Amino acid sequence: MRSGPIKVCYTVLPLSEVVIDKFHVIKYVYDALQDVRLRIRKQLNDELSKGKTKTLKDKAVLSDLELLRRTSRLLNQSQEKWSENNAALMHQLFCKFPLIKQAYMLAQDFKQWYQKENSKLHRITIEKKLFDWYERVEKSMIKEFKPVVRMIEKHEENIINFFSCNHTNAGAERMNGKIKRFLSNNYGFRDKDFGLYRLAGYFS
Repeated sequence: MRSGPIKVCYTVLPLSEVVIDKFHVIKYVYDALQDVRLRIRKQLNDELSKGKTKTLKDKAVLSDLELLRRTSRLLNQSQEKWSENNAALMHQLFCKFPLIKQAYMLAQDFKQWYQKENSKLHRITIEKKLFDWYERVEKSMIKEFKPVVRMIEKHEENIINFFSCNHTNAGAERMNGKIKRFLSNNYGFRDKDFGLYRLAGYFS
């Protein structure tokens, strides 16, 4: 069943296509990647001694925890954006935690599938590439990615519609940001109509 706004959209614009914003979908994938890192961090924390005296093993665990902390932001970036020092740091992370490397490559593969250039491909080819990604996720057996696959499968048609026109909601997000700044700078309106009049003037 279609929700209210989407139902109205199809009623007023019957030939329209609903496109789920690309950046929200990719964020969902990268959140799963970060969840893998957090799972490993929790496991390491559980290995620490409960007392105040730290053993050699504790020092090694603390070093691994620091590595996880320092590479958190880098996991959300493509490899070509890493500096030489960051690339060495990530190499150390991937050698220490192969599961994180596997999750990172899944996230990068999905981001690559979502490239605007793929809009030149036939829709069947685009769908096949997505199904191949599903299979790689299933073979990886990384539990954090299972909800991601379910979400994408549920909204698959509207996600793939991105390749028809390459539209995102970046423009709407910018507009929303400007409206929020306007309201923040003009806090205290009591007359709604006058407020809307001022807002219209702000964008004219």
